[in-house]
Amino acid sequence: MLHNIGEWNPQLFREIQGRLKPKTISIVTLASIIGQFLLFVYFKGMLTLKEGNYSRYCTGIVEGNSYNSYDMCNLDLWGNVQIIKELWWLDLFITMSIMGVFILLVVGCYMLIADVSKENAKNTLNFIRLTPQSAMTIFGGKILGVPILVYLFGILAVPLHSIAGLKANISFPLILAFYGLLAVACFFFYSASILFSLVSTGLGNFQAWLGSMVIFFFLSTTVGVIMNSPTFSNMSFDWLLLFNPVIFLPYVVKSTFLSPQTINYFSLNGLNNLSFYGNFWWKNAFFGSLFIITNYAIWTFWLWQGIKRRFHNPTDTVISKYHSYLISACFIVFNMGFTLQQINYDRQNESLIALQVFNFFFFLLLIPTITPHRQTLQDWARYSHENSVSSRNKMADLLLGEKSPSPLSIIVNVSIVTLYLIPSVLIFSYGEDKLSYTIGFLFSGMMIIIYGIIFQLFLTVKNQKRNLIASASISSLIFSPFLTLIILGAKGTEYNIIWLFSAFPLVGVDLTYPLSMLGVFLTQAMIIITSNYQLKRVLNKAGISETKALLNDRVSSLS
Repeated sequence: MLHNIGEWNPQLFREIQGRLKPKTISIVTLASIIGQFLLFVYFKGMLTLKEGNYSRYCTGIVEGNSYNSYDMCNLDLWGNVQIIKELWWLDLFITMSIMGVFILLVVGCYMLIADVSKENAKNTLNFIRLTPQSAMTIFGGKILGVPILVYLFGILAVPLHSIAGLKANISFPLILAFYGLLAVACFFFYSASILFSLVSTGLGNFQAWLGSMVIFFFLSTTVGVIMNSPTFSNMSFDWLLLFNPVIFLPYVVKSTFLSPQTINYFSLNGLNNLSFYGNFWWKNAFFGSLFIITNYAIWTFWLWQGIKRRFHNPTDTVISKYHSYLISACFIVFNMGFTLQQINYDRQNESLIALQVFNFFFFLLLIPTITPHRQTLQDWARYSHENSVSSRNKMADLLLGEKSPSPLSIIVNVSIVTLYLIPSVLIFSYGEDKLSYTIGFLFSGMMIIIYGIIFQLFLTVKNQKRNLIASASISSLIFSPFLTLIILGAKGTEYNIIWLFSAFPLVGVDLTYPLSMLGVFLTQAMIIITSNYQLKRVLNKAGISETKALLNDRVSSLS
């Protein structure tokens, strides 16, 4: 069997051979069995009840106000405490489900990031690049092989987990659907971990800890919202919940036919009220699951585009300019769909500010992924200087070229998002603030363009720490308006003109005078033009210098 695996995927064979040792298998098996035993004993201890005790598993009804929300324990005709066994099994099933999600995603992602980081540090990844295997084969082998002990730990827990689900009257197809969704989630998060490890090579040993802690924080936050909130936010933030496989558990809980008051967690109300462009897909478990899997599939596909590029050429940008346009289109379609859940007079401004926050963080991630570095720009500048091309070809190169500077591409990405966003806001928003919202999103787009051009400009600096300099410069630009507002002691939307120079101008655009808006617009336009001119000057100078250096080398070699 191992020989067949080696023929199919040599990388997977190497991972299995290196990790599945008798000692490690024994340790993981014992850890899984002992962990399940201790968890079962803990839950069993909750059933050591006597008459008059209070417990969520008891069936007695307490009249009046009790000191807690639990029911009183009563005895049946045979003197046994009456309990709701299905609820006890459901609690065990849910606990194991959440623990399984955390173990598979947090530990699995840590192992993958640490493994790829180790390969990078030892330069063995460069040798793997020389093999004829594709990126999908190599990293697919790592996804299947590196966390294989985590898979073993989880598989050993499946029998008890499945029994607990069946005893709680959960249908077996729903249990299988949860396992399938968890597998899809693992593939998404593991793909994201691999891309993160290929991109953030300068973090060293901290790389794996940072990645796994971010995932742990994300899972903890979203699990708390899904588990305890009777309804969701009805804003863009709800989109994040779909990336947590725990989102499927309300369907599982509902299938037990226990009353929501008895269970008191994972209410289906949140999913019932969740909509996408007014379509309530999540009222049905099948369509809800299909949408969640589609969401995973789309973003996993884009992650793999970045993995393939960075694997075959580590100096390339993470994604191509052409792909960035498609990613921007996908992003705004999803983001706008969840924003339009509840656009009304009461929460309209909050929903649109949340939309702007999501747009800002999206571009904060997108800009570094399409921005080439100093050496790449020098090569492009030299080529442009040596080869005169028509303005039409140069424009195409700036829009789609692999090595060309990013400002025009950033402008196009911002335009894609803005041109989809503004008509949607104008059509679906209420009141007389539509013009203010439009202006607010335009200012936001201009600030993002400023960040992008300045980031590209600082990456041309002749300094080994130019990445750090560029990141620090953009961070200071982002935080300086908020720091200014704090120093001035601003309350609410005071000093609204400063908000127009921040990442979220929608907050202050309402109370700003038209003349002030015009001044801000002209200032931002001047910053964009000046920064772009400076970038062009730097690139022209670099092209001339590189050409002269090459000519001198040729002359010296001939002499």
